[in-house]
Amino acid sequence: MRLLLLCCLFAAALPATEIAGTDALADTVGRELSRRAEAAGKKVKVRLDGSLPARQGVVDGQVDLGILLLRESDIVDKAADGKAIRRFPLGAAAAYVYVHASNPLREVNLPTLAGIFGSGQRDDYKFWSDVPGASMSEPVLTFTSVPDRHIAQALFQGIALGGRAFKPNVRQRVDAALARESVTGRTNAILVSAAPLPPKVGKLLQVSDGREGRSATAYSPDETNIFNGDYPLRLPLVLCVREDRVAEQAETIRWLLSEEAAGKIREAGMIPAPKLIRDRLAQRLDSK
Repeated sequence: MRLLLLCCLFAAALPATEIAGTDALADTVGRELSRRAEAAGKKVKVRLDGSLPARQGVVDGQVDLGILLLRESDIVDKAADGKAIRRFPLGAAAAYVYVHASNPLREVNLPTLAGIFGSGQRDDYKFWSDVPGASMSEPVLTFTSVPDRHIAQALFQGIALGGRAFKPNVRQRVDAALARESVTGRTNAILVSAAPLPPKVGKLLQVSDGREGRSATAYSPDETNIFNGDYPLRLPLVLCVREDRVAEQAETIRWLLSEEAAGKIREAGMIPAPKLIRDRLAQRLDSK
């Protein structure tokens, strides 16, 4: 009895595992992590309320697993105490750009998108005749179709607009039905969407970076280009874990690399990492 009591007291004294990260996964991955912990009777605190505080928590050692949506340049390799931080690619989020099928544009770069959608930009494109590659006289009609919890609008604003505001005339977060109608029934529309539209609904544009010193090659937003980072309107989804905590968190890491977790990532409107890559990372966990 005394041994059982000591074991219970010891278990109660153990610190809870803390998992933090992007709120875009709170209702899918976050909810399932909480359910799994509760079912197993484990002390796990799941706090998916933002990538930046989670990143800092991993660096400071307060967070055991950080599920982060950040630019590659924002993801650190070392913690504050010098311990290595190991990264596991889980997938990526992306934004998609559509125009009407009759629009002559086939590709667009980030500076052009900034001139179409953004306030205070170097260029201010109000008519399609001003947009490079589009010989149309109509005014530009701009939309975004992004759910409230989805990262695509902030992603587009941060990457294409350099963090600046949208123009006041941009119709933001329109519902899916209006989004489809906008690029099928309005020849002057351009839409930023959080997800690919059904086939034959508008024309999906290829996108290049196009900024000074950056690539001018335009890429389609297929899963390979999004995951590899060739398509510029994307953010990587990365699991960051201090190297000295990988072994103790291996079970959770393995689940986050699983097909079940990939389904939850898709449910949140993101692209999971290719299965081959996730399987290889999981095998490396098993071999150590």
